[in-house]
Amino acid sequence: MRPIHLLVGVGLTAVGVLAVPASPVRAANSPTFRDCSIFVEGFDPDYVQISGVTVTPQGTLTVLPSQTSVQVRASESSDPGDNLGHVTLSVAVAGSRGPARMLSGAGTGSVVLRVPLIGSGTGKTYTISWAATFDNGNHLCPSPQTPDNTAPNPFIVTVT
Repeated sequence: MRPIHLLVGVGLTAVGVLAVPASPVRAANSPTFRDCSIFVEGFDPDYVQISGVTVTPQGTLTVLPSQTSVQVRASESSDPGDNLGHVTLSVAVAGSRGPARMLSGAGTGSVVLRVPLIGSGTGKTYTISWAATFDNGNHLCPSPQTPDNTAPNPFIVTVT
């Protein structure tokens, strides 16, 4: 009789686990992160992220004068199969003087670009604009289909 009770208990547990709806993965924009989820936040959570910066308590991005670059990554979601999609990333970095520098790259699953900070002197500000495509070119970000980034949302980095 005990094996039947055990089997019924395991079956009810499995049904209970399946009946509880899974909460979607949620990611939202932050000073260093741009959520490129398609249609609704957390669905197909592709993203663009800057690294090599310090976030101040006010949410601004800073680097030291000795720093010559930052990195920007565009990455597919980690969903099985989706992380094998082709990703492209274009970045423009503009300082307070001189023309913007353009960089671009492509990869499978993700792409990382090293963005130069030319002539970084204290007080200088860089605007790092970006555009990415995910899902083998079928998903653009920014775009009207990415609720958190329907329009350009650059990273602003100040040398302190």
